[in-house]
Amino acid sequence: MKHIKKVVGVGVLTLALTVTGCSAGGGGGKTPTVDSSKGATQSATLPTTAWESADYASVKDGGQLTLAVDQLPDNWNALQVDGANAAGVSIIDPTSGGPVKISADGTWTVNPDYATEVKLASEDPQVVEIKLNPKAVWQDGSPMTYKDFDATIKANNGSNKAYQIAADNVYKDIASVTREDTDQNFKITFKNKNADWASILGGQGSIIPAAIASDPKAFNEGYKSKPIPSNGPYIVSNVDANAKIVTLTPNPKWWGQKPKLEKVLMKVVSRDGIAQAYANKEIDALVIGTDKNNYDTAKKRTDGAIQQSGGVTWSHLTLNGSKGPLADVKVRQAVARAIDRDTMSASRLSPIGAPVTNMNSYIFMPGQKGYEDHGTAAIGFDVAKSGALLEEAGYAKGTDGMYAKDGKKLELTYTLDANNPVSEQSFKQVQSNLKAAGITLKNNTVPADTFFSDYVLKSNFEIVSFAWQGTAFPISSAESIFYPVDAGQNFTGLTDPKLGDLWAKANAELDPAKRLVLANEIDKAIFAYVPVIPLTPRPITYGVKKGLVNYGAAQFQSLDWTAVGWKS
Repeated sequence: MKHIKKVVGVGVLTLALTVTGCSAGGGGGKTPTVDSSKGATQSATLPTTAWESADYASVKDGGQLTLAVDQLPDNWNALQVDGANAAGVSIIDPTSGGPVKISADGTWTVNPDYATEVKLASEDPQVVEIKLNPKAVWQDGSPMTYKDFDATIKANNGSNKAYQIAADNVYKDIASVTREDTDQNFKITFKNKNADWASILGGQGSIIPAAIASDPKAFNEGYKSKPIPSNGPYIVSNVDANAKIVTLTPNPKWWGQKPKLEKVLMKVVSRDGIAQAYANKEIDALVIGTDKNNYDTAKKRTDGAIQQSGGVTWSHLTLNGSKGPLADVKVRQAVARAIDRDTMSASRLSPIGAPVTNMNSYIFMPGQKGYEDHGTAAIGFDVAKSGALLEEAGYAKGTDGMYAKDGKKLELTYTLDANNPVSEQSFKQVQSNLKAAGITLKNNTVPADTFFSDYVLKSNFEIVSFAWQGTAFPISSAESIFYPVDAGQNFTGLTDPKLGDLWAKANAELDPAKRLVLANEIDKAIFAYVPVIPLTPRPITYGVKKGLVNYGAAQFQSLDWTAVGWKS
C-alpha cells in the first residue's frame, strides 16, 4: 500500500500495495510541451515518464533538493492504516526499497540492489522464489532476510486483528514463506493464486524489519513519531516537528551506488501557498495537481519547466452509507446523477493543458488496458433521473424546489480540508449541482493537518472528496477500497458481498485477457451501489527547476534515488 508523492490540490491517499509513486519515476523522454489551450475534445496521449533523464555519471556529486509535502506522517509505518497517505509515503520513499521496481511501461523488473533473482517458479501451486542481494541491510547493519518478509506478510494478511493494517491484498493469499539454503534465499507459497504477487515486493515501506512486523504494538504505535528503519539509499537524519521539516542524508550503510545528493529536505507547505513557494525558489519542484492558479504561477518561474505525464490518480466523492440518507442506494444514485462530472473534469484539466475526460471506472485509468466506461450508463449526469430516484426513495419536491421526506428536507454535509483552493472549488461545484437537483449541501471545513487522520480514516463525514493514487497493479490494489466493509481503506460503510468472490477469481486468474473481463464485472457491480462517485482522472503535472534530473512527472516508473540530482 504505498505511493510516493507530494500532493497538491485535493488530498491524496495511496492505494494498497502500490510499488511506485505516480509522480515519481525514472527514465527517458524529453519534457513534453504542455499546451494550455487544449479543449474538452483533446485526446492526446501523455507520456508515461516526462522528467529529464540523465545517466548516473552526468549527475553532479552533492547538492541539496528541497521538496514540499502536505503534512508530516501520521505514522511512519506505511503499512499501518494511518501511514497510508501519499505525503508520508513520499517522505520515506528515499529510505526504502525491495526486490522489484517498476519500469516506465508499468511492468516490474528485478531491483538488483535488493535481489539477484525474483521469479514465478510454479503456477500450481503458485510459488515465487526470491534470492536477496546478500549485501542488503537495514539501517543498523543487520541483513535483510526471509524473516522480514515472513513477518511482514503475517502482519498484513488479516489473520491477526491486532494489526491495524491498511489492506490485506495479496498478503491474505499467501500460505507460507520458507527458507532455502541461506537466510537470503526463500520461497513464497500461495494458498490462493494471485496474479499481482509482485506488488508486495517493491519499495515505499512495503517490507519492514521482522522485529517490528512481529509485534502489533510496534507495528501500530512504535513509529507514530519516529522514522521506521531505512533500507534505502537515504536515512531520515532529523525531524523538526516545530518547523515541520524532515532532513534526509545518505545512508552510511548503503551498499549500492552512492547517492548523488548531499541532502534532501521535505518541508510542509500549505496547499494555498505551495505554488508561490515554488515561484519564490523556496522549493525545487511542485506537484501542480489540477489547480489552474498553481499551473499559471509555476509557468512564471524563469528557471523552471512544466512536465506532464499520464497518471494513476483520480479524484472522487466518497459517500458514507453507514447511516443517514446516503444509506439508501437510490439517494446515492440520485446524488451521483445530479453532478455534472463533464463540467467538473473540464474545469480541472483544460486549464492545465491536459486531455479532458471523466473517470468512469473504479479500477482502470482511461487509456489503460482493460478500461471500460461503466460510469456514464450508471451515474451519467441526468437531473430528471436524479429526481425520479429521489421520488422512488420516498422524497417529494416542495414548492421551493427542494426535496423532503416526512417533513425533513434532504440535507447533506460535505467535509473538506481548509486552505485548499481545489477542495473549495469542488465543493462549490457539487453544491451548485445538487441545489439545482433539489438537494441541500452544507460544508464542514476542517484543519488540513487532521483531515485524513480525524475525518477520512475514521469515516467521520457524510460526503468527502480526496483522490486515490493508484498503482501498477490496479485490480488487486482497488479491492481494499470496496471490500470487505471493514477493510482498512473502505470508508463508505458499504460493500456488496459478491465482490469477495469476484475479486478472489480476478486475483487468481493468471490469464491476462480473462482477468480483465473479471475486473470489469467487479466494476459494474460497484457502480450498481455507488459507494464512491468517481470524478476526474488526473495527469501528473510538475513544475521543476531546470537542471534537476531523474525526478519529476512519471506515471509508473520507480525513482532511483541514487541518480536523482543536478545535472553537471
